[in-house]
Amino acid sequence: MSAARGDAAPAPRLLDLHPRAWPERLAAYGAQPFQGRNAARWVFRRGVLQWAQMTDLPASLRARLEQEQPLVSAVLDQRSEAGDGAVKVLLRYPDGARAEAVGMPGTRGRTLCISTQVGCPVRCVFCASGLDGLERNLSQGEILEQVLWLRREQGDFHRLVVMGMGEAGHNLDAVLGALDCLIDTEGSDLAPRRITLSTVGPRGALQRIAAWGRPVTLALSVHSADDALRHRLVPGVRTRALEETLLEADQVFARCGREYTIEYVLLKDVNDSLPQARALALRLRGRRCHVNLIPYNPVQELGYDRPVPAVQEAFAEALRATGLPVTLRRSLGGSQNAACGQLRRRQISAPPSSAEPC
Repeated sequence: MSAARGDAAPAPRLLDLHPRAWPERLAAYGAQPFQGRNAARWVFRRGVLQWAQMTDLPASLRARLEQEQPLVSAVLDQRSEAGDGAVKVLLRYPDGARAEAVGMPGTRGRTLCISTQVGCPVRCVFCASGLDGLERNLSQGEILEQVLWLRREQGDFHRLVVMGMGEAGHNLDAVLGALDCLIDTEGSDLAPRRITLSTVGPRGALQRIAAWGRPVTLALSVHSADDALRHRLVPGVRTRALEETLLEADQVFARCGREYTIEYVLLKDVNDSLPQARALALRLRGRRCHVNLIPYNPVQELGYDRPVPAVQEAFAEALRATGLPVTLRRSLGGSQNAACGQLRRRQISAPPSSAEPC
């Protein structure tokens, strides 16, 4: 139900604001500008999620903010850890919507994989995230909460990938706003080169990412060089030709100076043949990109399989033979359905007794 005429809209939560706006916002509670900046540093640099822990703020101010301006809204419904060290959290927002995010070990530190929507409208036929369609977008603050929760659960991180549930290109206001908070020196001061933004490239999205101009790594979901097969695998891009999308990705490179990644999920007997590898190489010839091959991670409800390792390697070598740089990804978190393509809008019968706000 909409608000009655004349009712003021609720003020945005702090995490929905850029940290540079925190001093002005907290001035309404009697805070000095330096205290607003300090509060942002507590959250974005140290991962502190409770006002009571910000010991350089007056006790009376902390008590009032705890009551009137809680920092996070989500509660932790479930936490699961795979034997390979991947940690998955299921967060529940006040309206009952749920989203999953994952932290994974890496050679230089942990990598966080975060979601941008509750569900997904693109409905890639091999991915769990779109099984129930789209429920809603996540706000900037709800996206940032995933980062803060995972940091609380497993400590600091080195890289961030926007590759969880949802299509970032359909929620760019919130996604780019959240990334700005993480990149800015008044926020987390995370180097843009340590962020990867994944998208299928819906109409208008890549031009907007290019105009945004931050040198993050663009990861473009392709999965087939043939438009007919790509449209079957990725229904959400049926009105888009791959060549058109690649030309826009080239513009992102020209604007930001970062080579982009081509994401290609290998599906047994669907898109894993040597002729398909050669067709992909032809599409990518002369482009400043890197190919990331992802052996399919099984989803129980979907009828696809992972190619055997020999087929995976043959596909990769066919691309390398043309001069393309190729990575054959090792997926983590599969034992807990936390690997690429396995995140979804999970439902549980009741929140566990350990569920708590940050």
